[in-house]
Amino acid sequence: MIGVLAVAATATLIAQSTSQTYIIIPRDRLAYALKALAECNCFHPEPEQHAAGSEFSARIRHIKNELDTLEQRLREMLKVAESTGLGEEQAVSEQVLRLSKTTDMGLSRVIEQLTTAIQDIEKLVERLAQLKSPESELATLLAVLETYSFIDVDIEALKRGSYIRAKVYRVPTDRTQAFLRDLETVGAIAGLHVSGIETNMDTVVVAYPAWLEAEVGKTALRNRATPLEIPEDMPRIPSEALKKVRKELDELPVVLKRHLPKLREALAVIDAAKSLLSLLEATKLTQLVAVVSGYVAPEKEPVLRRTLESLGAGYVGVMATPSMEGHHGHGEEELPPSYFTIPSKLTPFASLLEMAGHPRPREFVPLALLAVTLPIVYGFMFPDLGHGLALLLAGYYLFYKKMGNRDLGRLVMIFGVAAMAVGFFAGEFFGPHPAVAGWLDAIWHGHPPLASPLHPFVKEMAAGGLHGGEELAEEAKLLIFHAIYVSLAIGSLLLALSSWISVANGALLRDKEVLAAGIGKSLVFTGILIAIVIGGMVGSGGTAIERAGSVLYDAGLTLTPQTALGTLVRLMVTVGLLVLLASPILFGHGSTGERIVNGVMEAFDVLLMAIGNTASFMRIMGLMLAHSGLMFGFTILAFIAGPVLGAIAYILGNLLVIGLEALVAYAHSLRLHFYEMFSKFYMDGGRPYSPVRMPELVKLEIEKR
Repeated sequence: MIGVLAVAATATLIAQSTSQTYIIIPRDRLAYALKALAECNCFHPEPEQHAAGSEFSARIRHIKNELDTLEQRLREMLKVAESTGLGEEQAVSEQVLRLSKTTDMGLSRVIEQLTTAIQDIEKLVERLAQLKSPESELATLLAVLETYSFIDVDIEALKRGSYIRAKVYRVPTDRTQAFLRDLETVGAIAGLHVSGIETNMDTVVVAYPAWLEAEVGKTALRNRATPLEIPEDMPRIPSEALKKVRKELDELPVVLKRHLPKLREALAVIDAAKSLLSLLEATKLTQLVAVVSGYVAPEKEPVLRRTLESLGAGYVGVMATPSMEGHHGHGEEELPPSYFTIPSKLTPFASLLEMAGHPRPREFVPLALLAVTLPIVYGFMFPDLGHGLALLLAGYYLFYKKMGNRDLGRLVMIFGVAAMAVGFFAGEFFGPHPAVAGWLDAIWHGHPPLASPLHPFVKEMAAGGLHGGEELAEEAKLLIFHAIYVSLAIGSLLLALSSWISVANGALLRDKEVLAAGIGKSLVFTGILIAIVIGGMVGSGGTAIERAGSVLYDAGLTLTPQTALGTLVRLMVTVGLLVLLASPILFGHGSTGERIVNGVMEAFDVLLMAIGNTASFMRIMGLMLAHSGLMFGFTILAFIAGPVLGAIAYILGNLLVIGLEALVAYAHSLRLHFYEMFSKFYMDGGRPYSPVRMPELVKLEIEKR
């Protein structure tokens, strides 16, 4: 049991490497081998770079482009069809993808079949999109028909008279009089002129001899008059045409809903075809054999061997080579794909880690670290028991239940719990107002451990006014010092931890340069941690930040340290910088001059980071003060405005602060992790291990002929 847990923990904390694999197959058996590889869910195909310019590769790229285009069209159609929201979901049936023994396995034929099958659906989707779009010609026609639906005569028949013809013109109001005058000039008769049917348009019915058709048309064109016309596929009477369009608009969503399963089935087939295409991309053809290249995870190797053995003996050869040792990113070497296990409880943080990049093989995976430290930092930036409760409820009911986004819902709930925990120690419940947070303040007897510097002012206001300004200012100053110290203590601890992880990374990667640089960074940041945390307890001064500052001053700004702790800190930082200077010189790459320059830059960079990154964690105090300051402002408004208006102002203020501060704290928490912490150890730059998977709805078959 312990061994199983250890293996599981290792797969979560350390990115596992894969083995490069070549599968040699008789060319006439390629279709059977690729079918088996597609179904085994164990093989990550990887094209050989030298084969990229072959005629076969060009053909595969052409098919891939066609599949991508077809998939995009299908997804757009599916989006329109799903937007109708009518009817019950219909089951999707299993699809059979028949593969041929040709070079492209018949995928070109599959594209042609799918294109033909969806043509009718595409026309329906386009028609519905036109009817619903306010800017389309069909939507404009519908609006015109609704305006002139009182006409119940065949207006198209009036245009085709042998001797006398008539048309209904829509004329801009400012051109109506000119149009009427021009009609008189050419000899046409304006039988009816009506205003008010359309905004900024007049309606003119014109009768004229058939031989004046061209002149009347020119007159209409000069005056921007447009005839009322009905497409040939519609009834010629406006009222009847409107009925048809409305009926079509009502029926189209229902018809499209019936086609939803077909669209989803087509997408599943395309997904399967793209998986097969990725295998073909990784295939090199010769006259007699085909070689498929890729990667396989060590635990998947038995599955791959059984898959190949199931094809029969005598024609399949496998050559698997272990991954190279010590991949650290120097040079142009290609890293093998890597993978790690994501426990179900950590899935909300997996998408955040993707933002920082994929880990390299055998690199430490900071997923579990992120899941612990990110909520803690967030809680200190957003310390309010009530606001955290609001986040907890929003995460559960809004994101988790209503929207169905389980990972986002769980992430928001975790942040809510963190804000509640720190908010309890800060003594804030929907702000510091005594009417809502008085009970929490009473638990701490008026002195919460993480109280805001504005806390004494709120207490004094609740007591009847602001008196004793000097005493309040002194208490606020001490609380500010405390907030600064807590922020720096958290920062120094996380930076030291990150640096020691860099040491572990060097050992895992078996890279001497990374290991040595990690030791140097660890000594520097651990020295700062000792100065702040231990110095805050034993240094000289009235507050923790003053005591820590005295040790830092003694270690860094005196000619000879006067205290043992100052001497220790200076020794650790000095040795760490020397190790950083030496690591590229001893273990780096390039010429001697390049290695010396790299060593100097590395030591200087870490020295700057030791100052800047540690100070950057003071944004924890800044966000906490910003949150408290906003709520203090709304507390003052509540006291001034009276019971009713004050309550309204305080509620609106809480809503504003929750919406604003929750997002700002999230952004700054991520920044502290991705920039300040991960820059100490996380190299990323890896490639995810993505074995080919077949959609559950698609079954592969090889044609007999």
